[in-house]
Amino acid sequence: MSRVDRGLLAVCVGALVIVLVHGPGLVPVPALGVVAWASVSAVQVVAVWLCFVIAGLPTSGSAARRFYRLVGAAVAAFTTSSLVQLGVAVVSPRDPRVITGTAAMMLLQGAGALLLTVAMAASPLGIAGRRDRTRFWLDATVVMVGVGLFAWQLGDHAVRHPDPADLVKMLVGPASFMVVAFGLIKLALGGNALFSRHTGMLAAVAAALASINAGMSETLARSGHPSWSSALGMLANLALVAALLLQLGEVRTGGADRHRGDRGLHSRMPYVAVAASYGLLVWSLLDEGLTLRAWVVLGGAMLGSGLVVARQLAAFADNDDLLARLNAKVEELAQARDVLQRAVLQRDGLAERLRHLAYHDSLTGLANRTMFRERLSAAMAAGELPTVLIIDLNDFKPVNDMYGHNAGDQLLQAVALQLSRCVRDSGTVARLGGDEFGVVLTDPGTSVTDLVERMVLVIAQPVRVGTGARRAEVRVRASFGWATASPGEDMAVLLHRADLAMYADKGLSKR
Repeated sequence: MSRVDRGLLAVCVGALVIVLVHGPGLVPVPALGVVAWASVSAVQVVAVWLCFVIAGLPTSGSAARRFYRLVGAAVAAFTTSSLVQLGVAVVSPRDPRVITGTAAMMLLQGAGALLLTVAMAASPLGIAGRRDRTRFWLDATVVMVGVGLFAWQLGDHAVRHPDPADLVKMLVGPASFMVVAFGLIKLALGGNALFSRHTGMLAAVAAALASINAGMSETLARSGHPSWSSALGMLANLALVAALLLQLGEVRTGGADRHRGDRGLHSRMPYVAVAASYGLLVWSLLDEGLTLRAWVVLGGAMLGSGLVVARQLAAFADNDDLLARLNAKVEELAQARDVLQRAVLQRDGLAERLRHLAYHDSLTGLANRTMFRERLSAAMAAGELPTVLIIDLNDFKPVNDMYGHNAGDQLLQAVALQLSRCVRDSGTVARLGGDEFGVVLTDPGTSVTDLVERMVLVIAQPVRVGTGARRAEVRVRASFGWATASPGEDMAVLLHRADLAMYADKGLSKR
């Protein structure tokens, strides 16, 4: 068991002892002041020590160090006031001021409350956005109204016919309680993790017990239960020590920041405060009727409700703005998607065009040498026995020389068209370069001799070339060579045999 765990266990045991001893009033009244103030002083000394220990930890930031040093100084002022009261209890144990407090005690506690207020006010809020700050102030105001009403309800008021002094006295307690509550709300709802959620809850319990004791000490003393007032004071200080022990343990283990992300409880605080305000109103009406106390509670409940409504309207406005921005983002994404789709289509189109250019002859639109060789290689790799046909135009150069290159291009295009019509789906026609063409026949049912005869006839047909005055009809002939692949034959060997056959045919045509 760690030191922190042992300290928390000691706090729980001490709280149980306080309830069991002071609840029934087992401590005699003459000794009550000495026992109570001595116990409170000892607990407050521990609280001061814990504050400065937390401030001195290497993991504490500059804001946390400043905050806990100021809290330690405030608790030191409270400790001094308790020691003053202990001295009064020792000298005059039956003096009523032992329970209700002396002027020196009030002064020291006021100084401590001032230091505590400075500590909480000096802590940075940690909220940057204007809307976030607006929501914070609305939430904080609603909770402070509920806290002030709670302190008002517990106060000892001259509710029927209050004079100005009574009114001042009636307002001081709730106002001080609201100041402490605001500090806790600021630290709880703000963006700076000066303490964990559990530490904040215990600190709020300590503040509530101290405020209840301050507001009801005289009432409890007059009703014959002074020990209850002492018990409230001691329990408040024990709750503070427990909060500091928890914070010390979480800071040492690095768990203080892990609880700051859960803001569900914080977001419900304004609604809990409004519900509590109406609960106090019902209590006041049932207890006293429509008195000044009830009117104040009613006004506070209405104010809290109005603030909650304002907070909801602000939330609705934020939601509308968020939806508008979300719709704008969705529209931007839709536009980006359309742009991306168009870009993808353009890319695919460009890729297809590049692929076509890479595998086709730009003049005739036929397959080029690369596709010719790939088709032949694929057929042979698949175990087929394709036939390669090589075609070379014999009278092409005179056409070029006589009518120009444009006429030569027109002739090549016409020959390419005729060859494609002859081959159709029997294979692939390619322009291998210049006036040379090639055919890969993959249909085993195609008669090569019949195909060549048709090609000879169509190539021999006259072709109109040129334009204007240079327009003429030209005729060309072609040499043919072909070879059919043998099982296991290399492609280069097959092409070489087809070339040899074509050159042999060309030699015969020149004779």
